[in-house]
Amino acid sequence: MKRFDFTARVLARTARGRAGPHLAIWLALAALLAGPARAGGPTYVRSLQPLAGGLSPMPIITNTVISTQYPIGWIGFGGPYQVEHSPSLTPAVWEPFGAPTQAKTMPVTAEGDLGFFRVQGADPVFAGYSPCLDCHYEKFDAWAQTRHATALETLKQAGQQTNAICLKCHTVGYGYAGGFKDEATTPHLAGVQCENCHGPATDHVRNPADKTKRPLVELSANVCGGCHNGFHHPTLDEWNTSPHATVSERPAEDFRSTNSVARIQACGPCHSGAARVTMLKNMGLSSRRQWALPGGDDAASVGVTCAVCHDPHGSANPAELRNPVRSLTPFSYSTAATNSLAAQYNPELNLCGQCHNMRGASWQTTGRYPHYSPQYNILIGNGGVETDVLPLQSEHRDTPKQCAGCHVHGHAPANPSQTDPVYKGHDFKVNYDVCLTCHDQEAVTALLGNGIRQYVDRQTTNLVAQLGTWAATKAPPALRTKYGALTWEYTVPGPLSDQTKSGPTTAEQALVPAGIKQARFNLYLVHQDKSRGIHNPGYVHYLLRVAEAKIRSELAP
Repeated sequence: MKRFDFTARVLARTARGRAGPHLAIWLALAALLAGPARAGGPTYVRSLQPLAGGLSPMPIITNTVISTQYPIGWIGFGGPYQVEHSPSLTPAVWEPFGAPTQAKTMPVTAEGDLGFFRVQGADPVFAGYSPCLDCHYEKFDAWAQTRHATALETLKQAGQQTNAICLKCHTVGYGYAGGFKDEATTPHLAGVQCENCHGPATDHVRNPADKTKRPLVELSANVCGGCHNGFHHPTLDEWNTSPHATVSERPAEDFRSTNSVARIQACGPCHSGAARVTMLKNMGLSSRRQWALPGGDDAASVGVTCAVCHDPHGSANPAELRNPVRSLTPFSYSTAATNSLAAQYNPELNLCGQCHNMRGASWQTTGRYPHYSPQYNILIGNGGVETDVLPLQSEHRDTPKQCAGCHVHGHAPANPSQTDPVYKGHDFKVNYDVCLTCHDQEAVTALLGNGIRQYVDRQTTNLVAQLGTWAATKAPPALRTKYGALTWEYTVPGPLSDQTKSGPTTAEQALVPAGIKQARFNLYLVHQDKSRGIHNPGYVHYLLRVAEAKIRSELAP
């Protein structure tokens, strides 16, 4: 009996019966449209569902709006394929739709309500990692050092090497005719290998020049999430609740705009997992070999997924992270067209700091308030307007894990269960109990009760009021009359002011004194950090004091 799991947005899932062929099922009137696969490049299959073992080896229907204009298209790893149709699932009466085909698309000529389709394919045949070494040898050494490579050993140490539930995620293709059986008969399929994430590769090995038979390079978090979920390791479940799971609304709109290429190049490295991974893969490649940037819909649909931060092939950093968890190197990513990711990328920079930085902001910038991402700069104590007095710094900047120490603080109960699950920290929320690792309870209570956060709130209110006083009493009369309380603001005012109105134009900003510009910059740098001083209490206190001194100087008779 086959099981179907329809959800509100993705109205299909791949399913395998207890016996027989492998199927992919799709409701023809679903509302999403998957991007096209590019030979040699990544695919973005929005119909993917989490599956124990990684990427489904069954055919996966990719286009989700099926009509006379849109044929049925699918990804598969072994033909011939047979498309079948049923007008309803209650009951389901499946009939062949067209003849068997080696192609992965079939035209649709039916009119009206098309009902349901599924694609039947051959049993997958898994090759194991050995044939991959002939061409992809550079990936092997790093992968061999990962826990994926020894995943079956992990089961053996726990005495679960015959547990069918566990074997699905610790071997290649367990449960399929051509998959792992046991160490004695299929030792080449032990552990988590290439085919878990890229799909069965036998057809590709036999026909390496045939681009249609190449395994997938898929960035969906669901590829990892089929195994990295549940109460033992709910990484996917946690990540799905985080802002990383989706592309922010404004960048997503820009990626789909008529100026999409420029916006993807500028904002994509941090807001789109599809764009960032493509750009990283293109580094060092000649222009002739580079992958094309993702299209607007793909860029807008792929958030910061697992593979954006982790390299599943392995790395020199813990947890296969692409970058280290600690650095003190100042960094501010410029989105100017001439400053591409390749030109600015520093592989030794803190992983979080790659994106959570000032984004090229400086006090001389007048058009727009600082971006929402200066956390790394605040943490390491860098980037604000300073004086000849050295700023104080917090010990937070010197902790071994920096951002990850507080934001990815996993723990495991003695007996994990549905009601008391393991916590992996991939919702990236701070639990202030982690502060007790370094501070005693009295210090934590004082810090959170009447400490730096309250000081930042009070000082922010105070500085905005002082800037308002300058605007009302000291600003050039022409600006004061035209802009009132917004005279001190950027041309596009920040969230500390009325954002429905505009501030002084670019030309008029020349009339705003440097001291006011420097004060507003420090103020917004602290405000946009959003930690209310926790990331670096000493530096934040310093920046706000400098801002106050600058304003008082401008208010002086």
